[in-house]
Amino acid sequence: MARDIPWLREDCGKILYELASSLESPVPVIDGILDRLKASNLLNTPEGVAIWLMIRTNFPSAALPPNVWHDNDPLSKKERTRLAKILKEDFRSSSTDGASGSIKTAATNPNPIFAWDVVLKEMLGREEAQKTRKKDDSKAEFAQFWIDVVDSRFLVLDCCTAADLFR
Repeated sequence: MARDIPWLREDCGKILYELASSLESPVPVIDGILDRLKASNLLNTPEGVAIWLMIRTNFPSAALPPNVWHDNDPLSKKERTRLAKILKEDFRSSSTDGASGSIKTAATNPNPIFAWDVVLKEMLGREEAQKTRKKDDSKAEFAQFWIDVVDSRFLVLDCCTAADLFR
């Protein structure tokens, strides 16, 4: 049903995300969640991305399905266009194999879904880790991510643009 009812997909995804993030060790539940998401073609949805990032971060030894994301990382620079389409819920063109075309697209929602929080927190965490390792902030990864995924491609901010945020 999560494939056919967008608001239900978000609720189910959030429940699975919270369940998996509450686990203390990679148990068969993680494999089961990944298997069901893959079988239902839901890995390339905002909820699938959020669950993927959480599993990748919290359970590095978990066996993520191969050939879904470049370097198993939805936040990879090579995946930004596809990630932007997925977060916008443009499923017709976000799939690499065309299989996700049968997933129903949600109606416009004034509130961002939980996956945006997960993606932005992960990206900010990586930015902070990069700054502490390099001690050089000449190349702001989050700023470029924001421009690629949020600002210049799909979403229009009412009060400001990414350029205003990073001045």
